[in-house]
Amino acid sequence: MVGKAYDCVLNPLGAVRFLFDKEVGSGPIDAHGRDWGVHGLFTRTLFEDGGLSQVPEINSVPLHSIPANSLVRFRGMVQDMFNSEYYIGAYKDGDAWRTTKYSDVAAVPSCSESSMKIWERRPLYCVPVPGENLWVKDAFTPLDAQLPHSPTCSDPITNRKRSRPEEEMDAEDTEMITDVTETAPDNKRSCEGADLNLETKNCHDDPCNLNMPLGEKKLLPCLVKVYDGLDADLKLNDVVEFIGVLTFDPELTVHPGTVGESVDCIHGSFLDEDISAQLPASRVPRLHSILHRKLSSDQLFQAMPMNTLGQLYPDALSRSSFEELRSSLVARFTEVLGGDGLAAEYLLLHLLSRVHARVEPMAVGKLSLNIVEPRPMKDGSTSFIQMVSHTISTLLPRSHLMSLSLEFLNEKLIAPKKNYSSNRLMTGDLQLADGTHLMLDETVLRSGQLNDIGLQNVHFLKNMMEWQKVEYDFEFYKMEMSTDVAVLVLSAARSRLFPSDVVLPLRPTRGFSSDFPVENLWRWRIYLAAARAGDHTIDPTIQKVLEEELVSARQEDRSLGPEVFHRWLTLARLLSLSYGESTLSLERWNMVREMERRLTERLRVC
Repeated sequence: MVGKAYDCVLNPLGAVRFLFDKEVGSGPIDAHGRDWGVHGLFTRTLFEDGGLSQVPEINSVPLHSIPANSLVRFRGMVQDMFNSEYYIGAYKDGDAWRTTKYSDVAAVPSCSESSMKIWERRPLYCVPVPGENLWVKDAFTPLDAQLPHSPTCSDPITNRKRSRPEEEMDAEDTEMITDVTETAPDNKRSCEGADLNLETKNCHDDPCNLNMPLGEKKLLPCLVKVYDGLDADLKLNDVVEFIGVLTFDPELTVHPGTVGESVDCIHGSFLDEDISAQLPASRVPRLHSILHRKLSSDQLFQAMPMNTLGQLYPDALSRSSFEELRSSLVARFTEVLGGDGLAAEYLLLHLLSRVHARVEPMAVGKLSLNIVEPRPMKDGSTSFIQMVSHTISTLLPRSHLMSLSLEFLNEKLIAPKKNYSSNRLMTGDLQLADGTHLMLDETVLRSGQLNDIGLQNVHFLKNMMEWQKVEYDFEFYKMEMSTDVAVLVLSAARSRLFPSDVVLPLRPTRGFSSDFPVENLWRWRIYLAAARAGDHTIDPTIQKVLEEELVSARQEDRSLGPEVFHRWLTLARLLSLSYGESTLSLERWNMVREMERRLTERLRVC
């Protein structure tokens, strides 16, 4: 029996070239490049045969310990998207065609243009997911993950046995083994020597600014290059897990401003425009993506390694479990909020809210919440706020606490802005992935003067809360980008800067609890994700009853406007989903009306 001619994990480029050689032997080269079965092979190896656990994640292991040209993973947010770049994808070496796909630099011999194929790929600048909580990072780091090591003479590819008889190769395949083995990465060559100092500079004009979100300094960004038009389903701020080839070429470790006389004028002119040159490989790893999968909030748990999902109860999404989990979670929120059961109910519905439709300019489904504590708290405002923040970060995949001090608001813009000198989008604190929870601490805001930057930042936050849009500044024009970020405002008095959908004066009856039991954590997490992603409809018969009630309520109180009716319908939808129900019932509608009645009474005496 003959050994495998490739190893997708230890020598991915060898596998790619093996499939390329096999394809070229059966016909002419496609001028635009083809897959040659690469995606199918890597999908089977990683997801069907369990190979994914052997692939290291860039930010889970030291980068210098990963050999260059090995297979790696990177989970991040698409922060910037660049124009497609052209590269020499295949060239003729004597009578044989070679491919440089999934590589940075092509060592192409002198040949005519007819002896090479120019293809294109799309560079994406990806950063660690802003606000991603520690339990998610831990869940995506399998306990059995191993660092790859380059094949050596004592462990040749040709000596590895296949586990399935149907993988036997014919004589033509066997002849290719020697050539493929020679393409294995050099055992001594890795990303060693790369300068991994991640201290970022404040100046946005620095072309090497890592542009990290929310001041992140411990994790690495990544320049991901996507092939075969697979970037068509990706957009700005998507959370994606990329699986591909990690490359490290010394020629890309310097900035074009330091390139010496060894680079000719023509090469230098292209280098100045090359985003790869602006972001040296010594600071930004290169990943040539072979596979990727989007990780929206409702897809996150399915993408976690099986050893993590095994902690979840198999009946976590049954109807009875939904009610049980809801009851226990509301009880936990009640403890956190000092015994205020009404506040616990509103907090749960707030955490389940999401934008499920847009009727311009409205974002249907959002539910911003302002929790007000007018009296001094025994534990102090800071500890209470940290307690609520800790509770949310323990349950939700992505969250961020923003302290709205006067210094913070006046210091820098929190919305992204395009820098045309470096041709990059400079990030801001509001460039967040959909499904992120944002908590605004207004208790630290003291009297003072907002400068122009502060006024703009207040405008950005109000725009996000009201319309779920963030204004990106492209210098010559501004563009509103849709987002889906639930916003919770904590304040000592009703916020005048940031009007919320629901204003809730807190009425604690006992001390605030910081204890958070761990036995139900995973069940609560999967419950929140499932309830948030659920579909919901209103039966026509119920809809008629609701219309009559809304007309009656309007006759009794002329101050009720469309925004109140919209809030009631949103609350009714979220309440139904919190019980695992896909349709609205009169029981849930009456529960919402009772919650709103109690809230109105509380606001009258606030």
